[in-house]
Amino acid sequence: MSESSSVDVEGEKSSSDPSQAIEALRQRSQRVALRLQEAQREMKMVYSINPNTSATSTTASATSTVKVCRYKKHIANHGLLTEAVPGPSLPPAPSTTSNNPATNRPNLPNAVSIPIGIPVTSNNQATNRHAIPNAGSIPIGVPMTMSLPYHLPMAPYAVTMQMTAQHQQMQILQNLQSQQALNNGPPSQPVVSQRRKSKRALRDEVEALKEMVQRLSQVSPDMNAYAGQLIRQSEVLSQLDWLYPSDRAKNTQMPQDGHRRVDGGSEMGRRQQVGIDSRQRRESELSSTSSSSAPVQNQVQAQPGQGQKKRNRKKRDGSSSTSGKDPQQTLKTELGAMRRYINKIVQYYIGLDHQLPKELRFTGGFEDLEEHARRLAAAGYGRVVEEEIRVNRKNNRQAFITMSTDREALERDGIVLLPVARRYAFEGDKVRAFVLNGGAQSSPKSGESSGGITGGKASISLADNEDLSDETESQDSEADGDNVIVISSDNCPKAFVIAITKQTELRQIVGTISFTNPTKLCDNQLFYKFRPYDLRVPMVFVPQNSCAAHIGNKQPSEVSGLLYLAHILETDCNGHCIAELIQPVGRVGNLEDELKAILFHNNLRDIKPFEQRFNDMYSQPVPPVSADDLRQRRDLRKKCIFTIDPLTARDLDDAVSVEQLGDNEFEVGVHISDVSYYLPEACELDDIVKERSTSIYLVNEVIHMLPQPMCMRCSLLPGEDKFAFSVFWRMNGEGAMLKEKPEFARTVINSCTQFAYEHAQKIIDNPRERFTEDDFPTIINGYEPNDIKERVLLLHSMASGLRKQRFENGSLTINNAKLRFVLDPISGEPQAFEVEKQQEANRMIEEFMLLANQAVARFVHDSFPEIAVLRNHPPPLTKSLKSLKEKLLALGFELDYSSSKALQESMVRLCKEAPNPVAMNACLSQLLMKPMARATYFCSEGRTDPADLWHYALSIPIYTHFTSPIRRYPDIMVHRLLAAALNYCLPPARSTDELHALTKLANERKLNAKLAGDDSGNLYFKRYVRNKQGVYMTAVVMEIFQHMMNVVTLESGHVISIHYKMQKVLVQTQNAPNYILIAERCLQHSPRKLQLLSIVPIWLVIWENKLAGFFTLGEQR
Repeated sequence: MSESSSVDVEGEKSSSDPSQAIEALRQRSQRVALRLQEAQREMKMVYSINPNTSATSTTASATSTVKVCRYKKHIANHGLLTEAVPGPSLPPAPSTTSNNPATNRPNLPNAVSIPIGIPVTSNNQATNRHAIPNAGSIPIGVPMTMSLPYHLPMAPYAVTMQMTAQHQQMQILQNLQSQQALNNGPPSQPVVSQRRKSKRALRDEVEALKEMVQRLSQVSPDMNAYAGQLIRQSEVLSQLDWLYPSDRAKNTQMPQDGHRRVDGGSEMGRRQQVGIDSRQRRESELSSTSSSSAPVQNQVQAQPGQGQKKRNRKKRDGSSSTSGKDPQQTLKTELGAMRRYINKIVQYYIGLDHQLPKELRFTGGFEDLEEHARRLAAAGYGRVVEEEIRVNRKNNRQAFITMSTDREALERDGIVLLPVARRYAFEGDKVRAFVLNGGAQSSPKSGESSGGITGGKASISLADNEDLSDETESQDSEADGDNVIVISSDNCPKAFVIAITKQTELRQIVGTISFTNPTKLCDNQLFYKFRPYDLRVPMVFVPQNSCAAHIGNKQPSEVSGLLYLAHILETDCNGHCIAELIQPVGRVGNLEDELKAILFHNNLRDIKPFEQRFNDMYSQPVPPVSADDLRQRRDLRKKCIFTIDPLTARDLDDAVSVEQLGDNEFEVGVHISDVSYYLPEACELDDIVKERSTSIYLVNEVIHMLPQPMCMRCSLLPGEDKFAFSVFWRMNGEGAMLKEKPEFARTVINSCTQFAYEHAQKIIDNPRERFTEDDFPTIINGYEPNDIKERVLLLHSMASGLRKQRFENGSLTINNAKLRFVLDPISGEPQAFEVEKQQEANRMIEEFMLLANQAVARFVHDSFPEIAVLRNHPPPLTKSLKSLKEKLLALGFELDYSSSKALQESMVRLCKEAPNPVAMNACLSQLLMKPMARATYFCSEGRTDPADLWHYALSIPIYTHFTSPIRRYPDIMVHRLLAAALNYCLPPARSTDELHALTKLANERKLNAKLAGDDSGNLYFKRYVRNKQGVYMTAVVMEIFQHMMNVVTLESGHVISIHYKMQKVLVQTQNAPNYILIAERCLQHSPRKLQLLSIVPIWLVIWENKLAGFFTLGEQR
């Protein structure tokens, strides 16, 4: 039987004499009854103390149950709706007569699944009110003569094989309505907690129940067949060993076909029972690094109410208990986890209805993986590859192996679902792996879904026996491989690593450590746990004897919750990452320290302030423009040139101008600060700047790429002579080009005003208004507000024509929300936030910057085809877009991704068709960002294929970055190339190898800076939510899984994970991932269906230092 199921047997008196077997069964049942009563008393005390763990109660005289917390899966037979823990308690049933006083106690919480909508009959009118059969139980349809000291009412019922959609909805409503009655039960009275049973005692009780079922199955062939049918339909029961205990003892002497068993349970499940030693495996014997490799699926866990706390404590205590064990024994345990994982994914691949051939069952050691992979490949199950491995950034149990570099191919990447199965490879390691063919089953058939009802918690918290779902948990968890396989998404082909062929350099990591409660590992040495910020890295262990210098004479409160930088030294045979501490970073909760940790975490710890001598180089007054300067530059200081930037901008890279040349003929200019003039190639400062590569924009500060005085010298501030690089076009008032090629020149300019986007937008919104000097910033150089107004309106008209033409050519735009925080001037804490809006003024400047970048890219590449620094954006992953299209099609929306133009038009059309365009846009933007590739810099050497130069999102043949040299080093490199192409100077002296290295570094720095900026924004948003003690928002459903869903908040654009088991509302998950149903506990309203694009109110809070979302319905808000 399953560890989470119970047995209901209906006893009836009979005049016939019982057989010897039945007599033995009766005696056995009496002994089991006493154990069950003891377990019920214990459960009552546990649930009385912690009401959050309340579950459906049954009368003590009606049903006896044993809960074994190894699996918390919901069992559904033939589509029957089930309810799983936690759930509300039943009211106590009337007491029944019993010779045993224990049976007359109030009924106790029962943590089993309950099929709803099944008729229940009993000769006892009192017990019939609350006696509900339990999911996973075996209803016996054959009358039996049993005289037991306790009454086990059991109602026979017919199993419905198929249910119409209407009938399923009726079942759901009945189930939810039954919850209303369950919620009315009186609260349990607190009692004194007793010592909980040991794992061995619970295991014995489960074995007793299993033996009872097995003996009952001998009554008749029909009963045996029915029991086998129920077992096969349950993914939990099917994994158990249904051999008799006596037969198990003879296992080494009996042939396989001589085993007597209940005719259920898959061959794969039976193979996983490798003798009794697999059941005696301790949690501590598995690496706490390999979170998911830990428990075997038949291992019994703690009782209700112990759950997560018990598991965490066991990992500490268990490690100590096993500290004296031979490391080789632990290695064998890891090997056992590897064997079970490989056999399971292969079994799922061929199908649960087929037996895995003996020769393809992996029973060897790690050294036999290569040979076994070849056997699987020869059988046509998959192939062996050598590629880099990528670890899921949010779940280190999942890793991916690239199967095709063609982004337009439909082949999915291989997925490894166990750290031990990837041989504890790190991100970027090159591995030799076996990958199954596409189409491998990742979960049981839909008819065997384990969906049920969860949630309905009295308070928003996790009970002691609960943890977060497997989709997102990634550290120090004990979930097994079965759960991981079930929740894997997108049906990626499963894989396992044969060997690591090339290791990346073990890098430094930042994380939290508390110098308390050291843990013993297999070498009997004490270690402190170090939890990395990078979720791709598993739990790290730091030797206690190496921490003495960091602890000193500090008090316990002073050495907990600390942020440290550590260096990983090695990974031992069990996957434990051993590290040494390098330096303290700060304390958890301190805003400044947390920001510092973000930089460390994103590999930006080497960004240090410039030496004072570099600041002094540019702190002197700027010398006046000389005659020699003008011989090399066009003098534009008398022209009406101005900047338009964000209101708080200080680094003014770009300015614009427009002058009329004739009837409907204009010269438009884009003027970019000439930073390369002040930063010669290969000088000492240049060598520093190229390593920084980019400015880093955090919420509270900007870490500049250049020294601050140099930024001020290069910024195009109004009223100051500035050196610039300018691009000029001839076009009409609608933005149509009148001259094919633009002109480039070094110039000297003097901006007449510093506009913000808000000022330009005010002009665009009010084109007929007469503005005065009071409406704008100071305007100098003899120009008036009307001069700026006319030029802004003219530039806007041209930009509108350019934008329209760009989208007609296939350009694609995906905009995600960007927040701006209002900070307390003293504490620095966030007080409010707002979403930065993209208005017409922003788009106007964007069009001219894109035009300048494209023009410079073409000119530079024509001049230096081997050393041009360009920017490429590959097409998105077709397989991911195909999956998204299918999801939208099921809702009646058509997504065309045949080209960037088609995708853009689809987005616009879908937003217009949607009932809520804002929600549709927010959801689509997030979903479409996932398959999109990152644009990258590259050196043009050897790039002759047009596809290598193509920019997918802009739908243009060539592109680069030229317009932001103050904050991006690649722009400075492009400026030098442009100056050389115009014969202002010699070509850059760097070799192509150096350029390749610099562009690679620029890509890494740009990504790290972006991630640091995002982490900074998330940190401040979490602080905002924490300070507000929760925030109500509206969200749109983005993804649905079996145990959780992701939603996008409309107010802030954050992606929030909502875990069903933490909810106060009832959540029905039988039809996930297609949709779920949620309902209030009081059931004042009908259940609500949530699917992709559904809008739902949520409440955001901080839970375990993470953003957590909760459904809010009706009066809950």
